[in-house]
Amino acid sequence: MISAHAPALVDYVYFIESFPSLGGHAKIVSSTKSPGGAGANVVHNLSRLGIETALFTTLGKDADAIYFVENTKAKVFYEITDELTGKVLVFVDRNGERTFFVQPNAAGKPFVKVNKGDYLYVDPFPSDLSFEVQKDVMENFGGFVILNPGHLYASIGFKKLTELLNFTDMVIMSSTEFEMLRASAEDFLNFVDYLIVTLGGEGSVCYTKSGKFFSEAFKTKVVDTTGAGDAFSAGFLYCFINDYPLEVCLKVGNFCGAYNVERVGARAFPDLETIENFLASILR
Repeated sequence: MISAHAPALVDYVYFIESFPSLGGHAKIVSSTKSPGGAGANVVHNLSRLGIETALFTTLGKDADAIYFVENTKAKVFYEITDELTGKVLVFVDRNGERTFFVQPNAAGKPFVKVNKGDYLYVDPFPSDLSFEVQKDVMENFGGFVILNPGHLYASIGFKKLTELLNFTDMVIMSSTEFEMLRASAEDFLNFVDYLIVTLGGEGSVCYTKSGKFFSEAFKTKVVDTTGAGDAFSAGFLYCFINDYPLEVCLKVGNFCGAYNVERVGARAFPDLETIENFLASILR
């Protein structure tokens, strides 16, 4: 079983032609709504593949909370810590690039514990309280810990991050976040067994003490990049949990990320049959 300690967020997505200059304006072409949050997306996607998953999070007392739970396939264990559930306004331009505006609400008060799971996926809550709360959760978890530092933890510097890395087995992060930390792969491997870095259109790489593994990206027509990293993580972890070689884990992660960006929404993710067919094609 894989659990996530992560924020529950509802994404309100607005599609525009292009981002305006400061003080300008842009016309909203269309809009949509979906449950979100990186860790929540990962366990939702894994649940669709038949993996037993749970999300430990915080919610409000509003309609967004009901909407989030009803539309998340993972089992949701939650504490109510605010009147309102966390919300994200996402603006996406015609090239699929997006900008986020976060209203933390309940996600800003991350007071929920984790009490089950063999694997734990940790995704920061949008709160100054997140670091200490999650350090305690990670220290007291008895299984395999996966950390997605996100922009929030990448911005605190590598020295501070090591307080979490002491309780981490695997890190999955973007190349932008990796560069922000100004640390080498070897620096990370002094603490963790696996460092996975997504490289956008270039692919992805996994560093271990025994070597470096790289997988090229798939060519795609980008529609919406929201959730691409989460789709990668779910695909990678599905294969990792099922003991596939790291090269295969990376390739399936890239496949899921490419599938996501060609469609609208953070939870655009291939079903089990599609992934199994892809696995069969690359394992011949």
